Amino acid sequence: MKPKVILYKKVDSEVVDYLNEICNVVYFEKLNAENYQKFLNELKDADGLIGSGLKVDKKLLDKAQSLKVVSNISVGYDNLNLHELSQRENIATNTPNVLNDTVADTIMGLILASARRITELDHWTKTGQWKENLGEKWFGVDVHHKKLGIIGMGRIGEVLAKRAHLGFDMDILYHNRSRKKNAEERYHAKYCTLEDLLKESDFVCVMTPHTPETEKMISEDEFRLMKNTAIFIKPLEGKLLMKRH
Repeated sequence: MKPKVILYKKVDSEVVDYLNEICNVVYFEKLNAENYQKFLNELKDADGLIGSGLKVDKKLLDKAQSLKVVSNISVGYDNLNLHELSQRENIATNTPNVLNDTVADTIMGLILASARRITELDHWTKTGQWKENLGEKWFGVDVHHKKLGIIGMGRIGEVLAKRAHLGFDMDILYHNRSRKKNAEERYHAKYCTLEDLLKESDFVCVMTPHTPETEKMISEDEFRLMKNTAIFIKPLEGKLLMKRH
């Protein structure tokens, strides 16, 4: 007898077809107020739950006595109560590497856009101010052959280092809880203290997760250590901050 699986996220039809071959699939493109009760009814005897964003806590798990596996189609798993799942001997999975390249591309785009003031000049052009002599300060700064400081050399940090070093001949500095020999060998990344990284880098990217340990890692004192021309990027919260004269 095939296991019963609830898929509550819109995915490619090929994925649904594959799951149907090995499971009895109950498919919801998304959960809403109209179908949530039906979802709970199906959950009572479900073996697996696949999707992302649903809060899987004690209250929900109490309604899923047959559940064995909960799979997040996402990098994060904040929505999963891991302690409660462990107590019930349920397996929890996620997809940690699926967005590494995508996020690294975005961060590299932020570096280029901020260095070359692309969004600012785009605004100037669209508002008809392109006829004015903007001056050399609007030319921005080079990215190639500059120093990129990466705080938190995890999976995304390494693929960012790859793009920066191999694509733009950037020197890579990094600060991390542990040494990353692969990054040092492949991209000539230099391990250094946070203070040295901030003092030497032309671009600083903070790639650490938001935890009690990293809370307030970067404060006014750290900004004062940076070059006046340095560009600071904190992409994990969707923010782009720049520090200039």
